[in-house]
Amino acid sequence: MVDPEFIVADEPVSALDVSIQAQILNLLMEAQEERGLTYMFITHDLSVVQHISTRVAVMYLGTLCELSPAQTLFESPRHPYTQALLSAIPRLGQKRSRHVRLKGEVPTPIHLPRGCVFHGRCVHANRRCEEDVPKARTVEGDVQVACHGVEEGRL
Repeated sequence: MVDPEFIVADEPVSALDVSIQAQILNLLMEAQEERGLTYMFITHDLSVVQHISTRVAVMYLGTLCELSPAQTLFESPRHPYTQALLSAIPRLGQKRSRHVRLKGEVPTPIHLPRGCVFHGRCVHANRRCEEDVPKARTVEGDVQVACHGVEEGRL
């Protein structure tokens, strides 16, 4: 407890002012470097994810969509949910024309849909997506994506 190697941090800066967030994140990063710590950082704040992460796992309804080095994920997301998620990040001087609008409703986590959990909101979904759960597959380097469209080369 006094000298951990692995720390799980669930929304550790979500309720803090931006300037305090930055101070806490800098302290966490300093401690990581000085002590060789590994963090599992759980957050909805994508700017925090981009700032602190080396690898990122994107999940939808508790299901892994994409696992990638942070820089690769933010530069070229592969899974349709990851693309939609990252397109929602506000950027100065850029029109929202690149914003991916999702269709449909978020399913209830109690009664997940058959097949890919994202198929009801995905513009690229086909019959296979509705029936078969996609497995995470390595697509390039150490990027893993759980998407039939990516696997089939449709995306």
